[in-house]
Amino acid sequence: GDVRLLRIAAGKRMPVHSHRGSELTMILRGGYSDNVGKFNAGDVADLDASVEHQPVADSDEDCICLAGMDAPLAFRGWLARLIQPIVGM
Repeated sequence: GDVRLLRIAAGKRMPVHSHRGSELTMILRGGYSDNVGKFNAGDVADLDASVEHQPVADSDEDCICLAGMDAPLAFRGWLARLIQPIVGM
């Protein structure tokens, strides 16, 4: 597996993606929303390959989270897939 500390700038979106395996994400600061729900500091999102989503950080604060994944993400967009090897997700 892999663990990453992520920052989503306030009001910004992550690329649309699903998961090739399991992902546990703990929100450390700020929050985000997606089609699964709203996640705030202290919440944990437990996601698997059945979930496709696009997290959007709250508009008032960057979202800082710690994500543990046992497989790389599966990005839908061509640009995100192109840079995936560079960012290693």
